[in-house]
Amino acid sequence: MLEEDRTRERIGYVLSGAGWATFSFRADAEPMAFAVSYLHDSLGDLARMGVDLVKGAQSTTAVFMDEPGEVQLVVTGDKGDLSFELRGYADWASWGMTVAEDYKVLASGRIRRVDLVRNIHTILERIHVELGPAKYRELWVEHDFPLRAYEQLIAAFKK
Repeated sequence: MLEEDRTRERIGYVLSGAGWATFSFRADAEPMAFAVSYLHDSLGDLARMGVDLVKGAQSTTAVFMDEPGEVQLVVTGDKGDLSFELRGYADWASWGMTVAEDYKVLASGRIRRVDLVRNIHTILERIHVELGPAKYRELWVEHDFPLRAYEQLIAAFKK
């Protein structure tokens, strides 16, 4: 596999208006895109996933809540290569409104830990530069920009 194929962004996260974002995911097949609601701190989850992975976590999850339903990105692994599973729920599993085991696997595979962390850092950096924390808060209504996690990722890349 070519180096640029391994490092292309697999995930994307773009605010698309007040209280809404789009989470995109590129697997081997066509890219997928999902609406994300302000009801959950999805960018915060993604940022925490990046920090957890830098710290060596063996399992971490980010929730992308729609109205209704949600998608969860579940990542597991103890070394440089991680397994991922993108799970689709008909309702809000993270809020206990559906059974956690009642999901469809939308995509699964492997990704390098460093590539996923870089991808998450790139998303946070873009939002921080283009919008800034104050505008993000205004658009995202319920949740602040995950500044502390973003700063932790910056520090991790300086090491």
